Amino acid sequence: MDIRRLPLWEGRYATYMSNDIFSALIEDQGEVLLELTSRTLSGARINALALPYFRGTGSGVLSDVNGEWWQGSESLYQAGGGYFTFPSSSDEEINATNTYWTLRRYGTEEEYGGVWRLSEMKSRAEGNRYKLEKIDLILPGQPVLYTAVRMTNTGSDTLMGSASWHSMIGSPLLETGSLISSNAKYWTAYALSRRESGVNRFLPGTIFDELKHAPLVRGGSADAGFVPPPTGTYDYLIGKLPEKGPLGWVAINNPKCQLLYFMFTLHGDEDSYSFPNVDIAENYLGRMDAPWALFDGATPEIRAVTIGFNNGPKGTRNLSLEPGETKTIYVGNGFISYDNPRIGLGFFSVDLTEDGIVFKRTKSWAMLPADHKFKALKALTEKLFSEENQ
Repeated sequence: MDIRRLPLWEGRYATYMSNDIFSALIEDQGEVLLELTSRTLSGARINALALPYFRGTGSGVLSDVNGEWWQGSESLYQAGGGYFTFPSSSDEEINATNTYWTLRRYGTEEEYGGVWRLSEMKSRAEGNRYKLEKIDLILPGQPVLYTAVRMTNTGSDTLMGSASWHSMIGSPLLETGSLISSNAKYWTAYALSRRESGVNRFLPGTIFDELKHAPLVRGGSADAGFVPPPTGTYDYLIGKLPEKGPLGWVAINNPKCQLLYFMFTLHGDEDSYSFPNVDIAENYLGRMDAPWALFDGATPEIRAVTIGFNNGPKGTRNLSLEPGETKTIYVGNGFISYDNPRIGLGFFSVDLTEDGIVFKRTKSWAMLPADHKFKALKALTEKLFSEENQ
């Protein structure tokens, strides 16, 4: 097990966490997860997350000499990787991704032998006062980054907002033939927003039961869970998760490399906030707005799929916190290689066992060793937050 601080770019630092098979790198600026790495069967070490070519490396977009190219947006300047958003995604107010977080403490967890870090950020803006506290944990022998985020309203009025966790996935995990799946009950496609320039592949405003039967704009249907060759399209899909848990999940499976990325969250747990939705943004060289292209209307430069959880479409504020109220979110990001090639055809079920999460296809299976009940993280969260309040 290893945990240490690393300098990255101009005044920007990160925390490196690892066990023998898995590692994570989390930057203080925006609290962005830059790397989530595992090894292929051939021995290569792969980052599951995408960092787009335009990601800035300075102290911030406002001090960058080329800041206008990012349209003055700190979130675009720090785009990519894995990130938590609250209470909105707007750069016009202080939010989780456009500000600097403070690393409070980090160390080794005694009972399970894991390594952890505790960070926080605060907004004191009028009408937008809140505190976020975040704990990240890696356990021995498990290729999973466990994360808990506590959201607290520190203002005197009800705080209306939206929370989400997203991971941008790119090559080599994402390629033609990769498979996307989730336990969402049904799906809806959304039209491009005003700030986006591109073309929809799937028909907006319709509800469909399975990703494999997504209605097309041109008529007919296609499998939205199959990554096609570049189509020049961009689509944003939201799926409704089951009301009862225990997990909400979304996965990306690469059959050629035999790699599986599995994001999961506690769902229907009385001790945590449950995301009602899973979302998928499929950018198959379909964003023509800068900086996704070199200039507005230019050739798209990015092919990526962003997966995650949210509590409403973009711009909604469906999460409310009363003054002094706290809600906690638990999310796991797992990344494994598997040696059973039949799982590359897709899995039919996800079973939870004492040892982890099992992906089954008839008699074939693969397992992600995981604490899917978040027992270790819950115990660590209770311990650390009680110490902070003493």
